[in-house]
Amino acid sequence: MKLFDFNKLIEAFNGFIETKVELWKLEAKEEIGALIAKMLVVMLVALGAVMVLLFFTLGLAFLLNDLLESNILGFIIVGSFYGIVTVGLYVKRRTIVDVIVTRQNKEIEGVSEENDL
Repeated sequence: MKLFDFNKLIEAFNGFIETKVELWKLEAKEEIGALIAKMLVVMLVALGAVMVLLFFTLGLAFLLNDLLESNILGFIIVGSFYGIVTVGLYVKRRTIVDVIVTRQNKEIEGVSEENDL
């Protein structure tokens, strides 16, 4: 009579590992599905925001054209404004990325602390 049946122990261990791998796969599929859904919602909201910005910008350009009695000056002013904003964002791009990464790291730390509780 053996105290330990190593074959059964190895089979049980292999079964445990296979079950754990399947669980990880299911959890990964669930997280990927949730991530895709969130990305889709963010993209739709961003598309809506871009459309709103586009029409407000066109409206402002036409308004400035009427006020300045010009056909193109309103568009030049609005385009120049967006050009200045774009150059400012380009100049500050490293700072903006650092701020975003820092916030994400804080959120990740907050989530891991909540999971530890």
